[in-house]
Amino acid sequence: MDLLGTAAHWFGRGGFVMYILLLASLGAVSLIIERAKYYRHHRQNLHRFLRRWQQETQTHSLPELAAIYRREHGSLSRLAAAGCLAAVDGRNAELAIEGVAQLEAAKLKRGLPLLGCLVTLSPILGLMGTVTGMIQSFSIFNVQAGAAPMAITGGVGEALVATVSGLGVAVIALLGHSWFGYRLDIAVTNMEQFGTVLAEDLPRLAAGHGIREQGECEHEAA
Repeated sequence: MDLLGTAAHWFGRGGFVMYILLLASLGAVSLIIERAKYYRHHRQNLHRFLRRWQQETQTHSLPELAAIYRREHGSLSRLAAAGCLAAVDGRNAELAIEGVAQLEAAKLKRGLPLLGCLVTLSPILGLMGTVTGMIQSFSIFNVQAGAAPMAITGGVGEALVATVSGLGVAVIALLGHSWFGYRLDIAVTNMEQFGTVLAEDLPRLAAGHGIREQGECEHEAA
């Protein structure tokens, strides 16, 4: 209870800006948790996925590959499904892959601009709260001519709580933004590398798919 009471005391001393910083911290933590779950759910190892792709292209047709990868949630799986479906339909597979890659990158970037904004905005809000508190502290001179200097400096110290709080929120947002930016770069690089592999493999698979379909039609006609 003493810890909660002390925290409530200093929170109240920080001024109205503390309520904004509280909302900012809750938003930053919530966004970091949501992004962590999303990245974990869609995480795929490129080398492991490439080995699996090479194995499955030896045993499955394009429609079967499309059906397999459409049931999965990873970005690489969505690229594989889009490329296979485009090749089966006779569409430009590279354009389909590029479109899905852009959509996946946009999903991975979601929320990062807000974290970047909080990194910059939180210290400014904290500084604004501190300046407001210092103005109120020094206004004691105008109200009480014999005000003790310790009372004034104590008020300034309490006003600095807003700056410390703003810096704390900025640190949390910066750590989240940096980590997810790093994960985003890895995911985009993986999609680019796998897109190159798809562009090389799909024409060969599409040609084999066409040969099999022609053989099946001849067999049915006979």
